[in-house]
Amino acid sequence: MNRELLEKPFDQSQIKQRKGNFGDTIDYVEAHAIIQRLNDWFDGQWSFEVMTQENNGTQVMVLGKLTAEGVSKTQFGCSSITTNSKTGEIISIGDDYKASASDSLKKCASLFGIGLHLYGADKKDQPSDQSGKHSGMS
Repeated sequence: MNRELLEKPFDQSQIKQRKGNFGDTIDYVEAHAIIQRLNDWFDGQWSFEVMTQENNGTQVMVLGKLTAEGVSKTQFGCSSITTNSKTGEIISIGDDYKASASDSLKKCASLFGIGLHLYGADKKDQPSDQSGKHSGMS
């Protein structure tokens, strides 16, 4: 497996930002960009499977497995359960599971090298710099 295309940085136009924990800003790419990279590289010959799913009342979590060219990578993904701010009623648990599956897919893909530049040597497992900026694929 040649990692050159898999590890190719995403175009700046594909990189989005969101508010993260503790007020950080996090760079990420959307799931469809990851899927397109997988389709381009593996000519659509890859699969993703949710192995387990869990709901603890406030968050849903899945363990997903991405397989391509006979190699499998597994990783967890999670999403907070979205509720109506006035009533506390769950809005769509299905969408929350889809979000956690997308998170898992992106994390599995990073184990193949996709999106690693979003973490970068100076960003990986380190506290934010003075600007409060982190990166990742969330």
